[in-house]
Amino acid sequence: MVEPAPLTSGERKFRAKRYNEGLKLAATLFNSLSIVTFGTAFVGPITQGHFEVLSGGGWALLLPALCLHFVAQAVLRLLRPEE
Repeated sequence: MVEPAPLTSGERKFRAKRYNEGLKLAATLFNSLSIVTFGTAFVGPITQGHFEVLSGGGWALLLPALCLHFVAQAVLRLLRPEE
């Protein structure tokens, strides 16, 4: 069986950049979903005139918003060095 040629430093950098860009896009998606969920929990009821935001079940959306934000942070920890 023939072994593949070793990667040059330029190829390793390019692959790391491509991988990192995909991860950054995924982290941005999760963080955007977190912002939308947070907005749904607070801004939605306020614009409808319900100033008791947490009494109408809006508190139930805070945990998913926080979890989505933490998922985005975890995804960013997977970044590879581009050196």
